[in-house]
Amino acid sequence: MKKKMVAMLLVLTMIGSLTGCGKTEDTGGNTTNTDAGARSGEGGGSAESIVSGEGEDGQVITEGSLEFVYVTQDSANSYFIQVYEGFSSKCEELGIRTQILDAKYDVAAQVSYVEDAVQRGVDGIMISPLDENALKNIVDEAKEKGIVVSAEAQPVSNAQIDGSLDEYNIGYSIGSAAAQWINEQQGGEGKALILAQDDVEAVIRRGDGINDGILENAPNAEIVARQNASNTDLGMKVTESVILANPEVNVICACDDFTAIGAYEAVSAMQNIADSFYIGGCDATDEGKEKMKAENSVYRSSCNLFPYEAGEELAEAMYVYLTETQEDAVVERRYEPVWQQDVIEQ
Repeated sequence: MKKKMVAMLLVLTMIGSLTGCGKTEDTGGNTTNTDAGARSGEGGGSAESIVSGEGEDGQVITEGSLEFVYVTQDSANSYFIQVYEGFSSKCEELGIRTQILDAKYDVAAQVSYVEDAVQRGVDGIMISPLDENALKNIVDEAKEKGIVVSAEAQPVSNAQIDGSLDEYNIGYSIGSAAAQWINEQQGGEGKALILAQDDVEAVIRRGDGINDGILENAPNAEIVARQNASNTDLGMKVTESVILANPEVNVICACDDFTAIGAYEAVSAMQNIADSFYIGGCDATDEGKEKMKAENSVYRSSCNLFPYEAGEELAEAMYVYLTETQEDAVVERRYEPVWQQDVIEQ
């Protein structure tokens, strides 16, 4: 895919809740709509657009004609809510109606939501994909109909806008932070549990990066177990099971805070946990940072992936594609470690 780098410098106030974006809940609990501007007609009508232009195959983009949807992996994960908050905020600024569709970690449901969006002729679809291969055909169909598609977090190779993360390097950063703690606080002898998401194809590489980040930077450490856990409940259950069988475990690394919080809750309920115990996650969610602040907390680090900013930048890239360039683009993603001590001192 031909890529054109998109540079966007955005300094915007963080929006703390979907209420600020004018959300309304669908009775089924799976969708959220945000309309900007006046609404009329069945299905919410249209919102005013800032500019008019001509899209793919001569499709005319007129005032009030734009609607974008975000098909997420699981809205129970606050990372994806932050992505949508940024996405809907930028769309509101541009006069674009938005909707979030929650796949709840179900590949078939995610594909069905994208198919429905294509069928009803929305203008743009942002996807945080669970399975790239399952989406390729419907993404091609969307493009044939002049719909712009962006991929957030994980890639979809035939999407026009790429906002995917470098999963291996993010994992390596998570593992390197754990290795730093192992070397400084555990004499280099850490015994680690990796809470991976190997059931999500694109996220397997994050688990690989965690593994390598630990062992390459703390060579005397040991990976005791690598098991699947993709939410708070599983994080708790897997942690309890592994530590029961392997009480020497003193390091837990998770692919996200959503899962790491479960590990934290499990460990916090145990007796005789060493002061040097380490739990690390990713996404730097508000919930994760609150756990870091708790008294005697062993939640030591996370990694900020700037999801709100990513949502904003992807919405704008999709808008630019439709109204100006019709050229494929890359939205560069950034990340940085977040340490417990820094959170406490804020």
